[in-house]
Amino acid sequence: MWEQLSLAAFLQKHWADNQVSCTVTFDPETEGPQLQHALDVYQYQLKGISLLPKLPTGAYEQMPYEEMTEEEYVSMSTGLTTLDMAPPATGGEEMVNTEVPDKFCDNDSCTI
Repeated sequence: MWEQLSLAAFLQKHWADNQVSCTVTFDPETEGPQLQHALDVYQYQLKGISLLPKLPTGAYEQMPYEEMTEEEYVSMSTGLTTLDMAPPATGGEEMVNTEVPDKFCDNDSCTI
């Protein structure tokens, strides 16, 4: 937990102007009693932080992190296929440009 908070504070100071998005995981039994002290230490170094307890059954449904065995991973990923990123076929015809131009507005008028 302390290392995660330290890294988040480092990134907040040296990398980001906005809030660094970070979820710190902690053991409720060993690190839970230290939470108040940890937040006191880092209160002026972080703009915000999320805390997630590490529990065998998970803290809530649809956790951002989920442990699984290799067999579970293989079973879940067998139905996945490769995504085709090729442009759609035009059938020999040119594609019609349906793009809407940007409008720039100031006070009472907009120009295209």
